[in-house]
Amino acid sequence: MNDNQGEKLHWRLIPGMVLLLVFALFAWSVVEDARFSSDRIGVYLNDSDDGILVEAVEPGLPAEDAGARSGDVVVAVENEPVADLASLSEVFGRHHQPGQALAITVQRDGREIRLELVPGTPPDLVRLLAQLVLVAAYLGLALLASRHQHRDIRARLLMVFVALVAIEMALPPDYMLGETGALVIILTWMVLTGVQIAVELHLVSLIPDRLRMLARHRFIVPGFYIVGALISLALIASILHQWHTEDSIYSELLLNLQAGIMLAWAIVVSAILAWQAWLANTPRGRNQAMLVLFGLLPWVLYIGLSSLWSGWAEIDTRLAFQIESFVLLFFPAAVFVAIFRFGLFDIEQIVRRGVVYSVVATLALIVLYMLLTAALPWFTQTLGEEFGLWLVTGIAVVCGILFRPLRVAVESLVEHGLFPERRALRKRLIEIAGSLSQQPNMDDLLNRLAEQSRQTLDLAWTAVVTIEQHGTEQRSAFSEGMDERRRQDLMQVLGTESPVFLHLSRSKRPISIRRLKRHLRDQGRALERIGAELLVPLYFQRRMIGILCLSSKHSGELFVREELELLDLFSHQIAASFENLRLFQDATYEELTGLLRREAVMRQLQAESGRAVRSARPLSVFMIDIDHFKPINDVHGHLFGDLILQRVAEVMHDSIRAVDSLGRYGGEEFLLVAPDTDSEGARRLASKLRQAVYDLEFTAPDGDSQVRVTISIGFSTSGAAQTDPEILTKELLSQADAAVFAAKRRGRNRIMESTESTPSSRPANNR
Repeated sequence: MNDNQGEKLHWRLIPGMVLLLVFALFAWSVVEDARFSSDRIGVYLNDSDDGILVEAVEPGLPAEDAGARSGDVVVAVENEPVADLASLSEVFGRHHQPGQALAITVQRDGREIRLELVPGTPPDLVRLLAQLVLVAAYLGLALLASRHQHRDIRARLLMVFVALVAIEMALPPDYMLGETGALVIILTWMVLTGVQIAVELHLVSLIPDRLRMLARHRFIVPGFYIVGALISLALIASILHQWHTEDSIYSELLLNLQAGIMLAWAIVVSAILAWQAWLANTPRGRNQAMLVLFGLLPWVLYIGLSSLWSGWAEIDTRLAFQIESFVLLFFPAAVFVAIFRFGLFDIEQIVRRGVVYSVVATLALIVLYMLLTAALPWFTQTLGEEFGLWLVTGIAVVCGILFRPLRVAVESLVEHGLFPERRALRKRLIEIAGSLSQQPNMDDLLNRLAEQSRQTLDLAWTAVVTIEQHGTEQRSAFSEGMDERRRQDLMQVLGTESPVFLHLSRSKRPISIRRLKRHLRDQGRALERIGAELLVPLYFQRRMIGILCLSSKHSGELFVREELELLDLFSHQIAASFENLRLFQDATYEELTGLLRREAVMRQLQAESGRAVRSARPLSVFMIDIDHFKPINDVHGHLFGDLILQRVAEVMHDSIRAVDSLGRYGGEEFLLVAPDTDSEGARRLASKLRQAVYDLEFTAPDGDSQVRVTISIGFSTSGAAQTDPEILTKELLSQADAAVFAAKRRGRNRIMESTESTPSSRPANNR
């Protein structure tokens, strides 16, 4: 195991250790609460010159029920005199028996009063539940951060900070313990406070990005931890000194010192976050800092009120506890939203399903708990034991049936509430994939993909490189924003034999350029200079057929994990569109000439015949034959013949309209279907085609002679009387075939209409 792996393992063990520690501390807190509740009488006592003074009496507890009042002085327990809190504790512990009354003697207005008091109250379940919720919230946030802590120092700092808070929340209150236990708890708080101050200052200086002054002054970060250690030492020394001297004046100074430290802590943290939000370069970064600051504001206000407002001490303790619990719970909630709503850490996909199932499971448990504790007794009493039991069982079954719809509803709520950008991106990528399937040819598909992906993802540019099915030939398309030099450089790096291509073919997953540099340093740097940010392989049936190359975003934000997963799914849809278009073209167009196959052009003829009949519009059909093509093949070879077929097909295709259909009928024969074309228009189009082919010049393979090619054309035009599309198709095809045969018989390089018996024009070579 290398040092890096050992460090990762070390940090991965921390969450489990913290979980065990927090569980043990909370269990200790529950035990102490049960013990304290059995002895609780509901008074606040303090040593005074007159004796043990009752400073306050809590309402609804045994002391108030027995008649105790604020200002009473306790002088005896079970007729044994007590002079201070230590003697009171000793006598109380000796005489107290669960459920038995104690005789308490107090002095009030100069006379002694005997009170009959039964110590003990039920455990404070509200306090324990609030404590459990706080501990669970902070511990849960620590576990979330731990999933990402080995890649993001902010996650590591957050994990440590909230784990410390969870430990602090799990500790039992000091008033429940004896003198030594209380001192240990208070000292632990002081240590935790110093560490929390240091870690939180470091954390907020990195949200959303590293504070600029940290790069210029490297002593700042160590200074955070030095300050935290000094604060802990100062607080510990003050506590120990006050504990030994029991000086009331010094105790007041200690309270003021603690209040000042907490207030300064709150102000500095808030100021750093506000400054970070002000300096943020992106809206997302600003939202991250502002949301964390928003989560801290209740705590800042709480610290300010409790430190500066003298009336805070007069607030009811239960109300103060509820306020403190809400304030402490607000921070993890805000950070949770900062993580999942604004991508504070890239871990949203890891736990999204867990969040959904947790919510659904919690709701289900609540419903079942209500059924068992509330509904079942009521139904049993009202409807009878057997019927009530069956009814509750039926309701539980219905809850089980509704689990899936409830889960779907919660997923939808989470999707709409926490991830609207992701949902919008997914919808837009689906729309792009759908539009690609409607593109008529590969060039249009690639160009549309490049431009629309650039706009959707707000990129500087996008490039698409595909590999032809046979061989290593590549086809590419580029969006706006990419100059010719960068296009050439990119094609060199992404060649089919390049290390980048081979690496992507093995990984089969989108990869950032920063990560690619770990494996292919030189190629990664080359792509970085071009401005590339992400490479997405396009796979179809385990074969990589292309690469989608994305530049950086205009906003400067990085691609987060869910965007990578969406792009991965998107890439499979793109690849399927590529292959579907290729299959369509293979079935529709022939490879040599790029024209429609015989079956495809015949389907077009049948379709246009039907339309011509329905709309009573003219339709012209052309049969075209290359003159003396067999002798050319025999003399110069078939490769030269293939070149002639390609060039003739190319110039004819460039000479017709987009609505016309041109296909290879067989050998050196071509079939052209021209809708909405009458006899005169057909004649002009035939002349254009004949002249375009005649203008071609070919150099023979021996390089010594020029070869000129001509064509013979026969065409026919539909009449208005025909009402059967099938018959019309056969007639037009038969007449055009007869016309081209007549043109070849009368000297070739001719145009003949099916109704003519003489050539329709002079030879084109008489110039």
